[in-house]
Amino acid sequence: MSLSKISPSNRKAEFGSLENIYDCIDTRESILFNSGAGAGKTYALIESLKYVIRNYDKPLKKHNRNIICITYTNVATNEVKERLGNTDLVLISTIHERIWTLIKDYRRELVQIHKEKLIEEISSLERIVGNGKEYELYRKLEDKEKQHFTEIMIENRELFYQNINVKAADFRLAFQKLLNDFSNLLSNISNFRKTVSAIYKIDNYNKCLENIKLKKPKYNKVEYNSIYNSDQLHRMRISHDTLLDYGLKIIDKYDLLKQIIIDKYPFIFIDEYQDTNEKVVLIMNKLDKYSKKIGRNIFIGYFGDSAQNIYDEGVGNKILEIHSDLKEINKEFNRRSTKEVIEVINKIRNDNIVQVSIYDDCDGGSVKFYKGSSENVRDFIDKYVLEWQVSLKNPLHCLVLTNKIVAEYSGFINIYDVFASTDIYKGFNYSQLNTELLSKDLSKLGEVPRLLFNIVKLYNDVSKDTTPVIQLSPNEYFLNEMNFLELKKLIRLLKECKGSTLGEYIKSIATVYNKTNDNNFKKIIEWTFGIENISPESIRNFIIEKLFPNLLEDDIEHANTTSQKLLDIKIDEFELWYKFILDKEEKKEIYHTYHGTKGREFENVVIILENAFGRNKNYFNFFFDNLNNFDTLELKDKQTFEKIKNLLYVSCSRAIKNLRILYIDDISNFESGIKGIFGEIYSFGNNS
Repeated sequence: MSLSKISPSNRKAEFGSLENIYDCIDTRESILFNSGAGAGKTYALIESLKYVIRNYDKPLKKHNRNIICITYTNVATNEVKERLGNTDLVLISTIHERIWTLIKDYRRELVQIHKEKLIEEISSLERIVGNGKEYELYRKLEDKEKQHFTEIMIENRELFYQNINVKAADFRLAFQKLLNDFSNLLSNISNFRKTVSAIYKIDNYNKCLENIKLKKPKYNKVEYNSIYNSDQLHRMRISHDTLLDYGLKIIDKYDLLKQIIIDKYPFIFIDEYQDTNEKVVLIMNKLDKYSKKIGRNIFIGYFGDSAQNIYDEGVGNKILEIHSDLKEINKEFNRRSTKEVIEVINKIRNDNIVQVSIYDDCDGGSVKFYKGSSENVRDFIDKYVLEWQVSLKNPLHCLVLTNKIVAEYSGFINIYDVFASTDIYKGFNYSQLNTELLSKDLSKLGEVPRLLFNIVKLYNDVSKDTTPVIQLSPNEYFLNEMNFLELKKLIRLLKECKGSTLGEYIKSIATVYNKTNDNNFKKIIEWTFGIENISPESIRNFIIEKLFPNLLEDDIEHANTTSQKLLDIKIDEFELWYKFILDKEEKKEIYHTYHGTKGREFENVVIILENAFGRNKNYFNFFFDNLNNFDTLELKDKQTFEKIKNLLYVSCSRAIKNLRILYIDDISNFESGIKGIFGEIYSFGNNS
């Protein structure tokens, strides 16, 4: 097996799908290009971009126009750039970066949309305060009393945050004299905290509206920065989701903007359409429809595979409901895997795309399905480490369902355990831990994980003498404004910050930040942290606020202990987590979550399957059990079935040559479903 020989007939057939795309490019007919896993979707995308460059470069350059190529991740952006080569015609970026580029110069219009958002948020908060049981004591106050109480708390905001996580008795003591006339409000400290937090938010938003009205500096534009995963609306800063919301609103509202985009960018390519947010598809649909209305048709090409939609926010197979009149082009050749792997993944997806290998020499792979138990996992992996002669150059990639195993074998179990014990990730929210702590797409990391990622990145960048200084910069202009001595001082200050634990490093940064008068250092730290008042206390409060959003009196001690545990973890462990997120691990055995392998391919793959996924105790067994009676399922169950199928399809299709699956639960009730896909079931360990 070498996967290298392609017959002339297969080459011709594959080129036929490209010719279909080229025809649509020439006629400006927007398309939906579907290709199964390993079909060479990126190759088709690159070739389509090259076709536009070859045939339209002169008119594009003459009229100062560009081609847009939107990718799903920064990794994909870099891959397309590398494979396409140097060209000024194609603007390649993630969706958030591109949407921001399209709308950022419309400052006045964005500020207007931001005002509307602030008013919306204030109204929402006021409704919550007006109806929520926890705000009942505050509601009973007379209007003058409410105003007086609000004034007291706003004047003593710092005192409030200094005591936000102390026990109820200590909290009352801190505010007893100040709130002598409002002692009844202090009867329930948890409700008091929620009430005051809501008051502060409303006050922040109202002040922001007033500052916009007064046209104060820093309030005449909206800012977006990709390193933050949360809004700070009162600081005119928006995050990923809000950016898409603003982008849709402004493009929908202003026909002139639509016309400018259509004239400036006559060709738009979207990679991994199935994982693209619905708002992006809505934007493209509006551009497409408006281009036809004004007689200036554009080409919009969606490239992807609905069977690989594994994220809840992705549009998936609903794309044609949102953007209709797309010409569908399917590609059924597989350029990745052996025939044996392809046969299995075809049975999993079981739809109108049935793949065949493009190679004549595609035999020689192997797929085997085993039943066993959780006690067999280590022995099962060891078996194939030996059998497949695993090494650093020939690693074994293990896909496991439990985040805990990934964290344990990847070296950051303490980080995982802390997050798993927090309010925001326990119970029914447990499944979010997979995305918000272990996602390799930075835009999906939770607010606290993203903050920690930014801090560890700073630590990592500063500790390496090979790091380009520009990598530390908030923006491209920042360093240009500094002379050599200022730059030298900045680097010295950054290197002064040290610590063996996360908490020690944060404390060191805060100490330098508060004693130095170097504004360049302060700007970089503020840019990295993205929160006000850089201090160990403010970072700790932020962590508790985000990980324990509905903090009750009985939970305060646990919240404080948990946050301290996180801060006490060695910075070395955070570096292992950081490398995992960036996919830069150097090991013989590399562990992945199922979702974390999207877009990847590996020679040797082991998958550990079980019934449960997250808190769902009947996940893969539900899929295999209903494999032959899908049509009889209720709509909700059909959607669940499709979601499981997509995840299994993505996971199995990562394998190039060798694929092994170990199911560690009892499969006796759905063996026929498994056999329908994988054939013979082998026993391992106690089941041998």
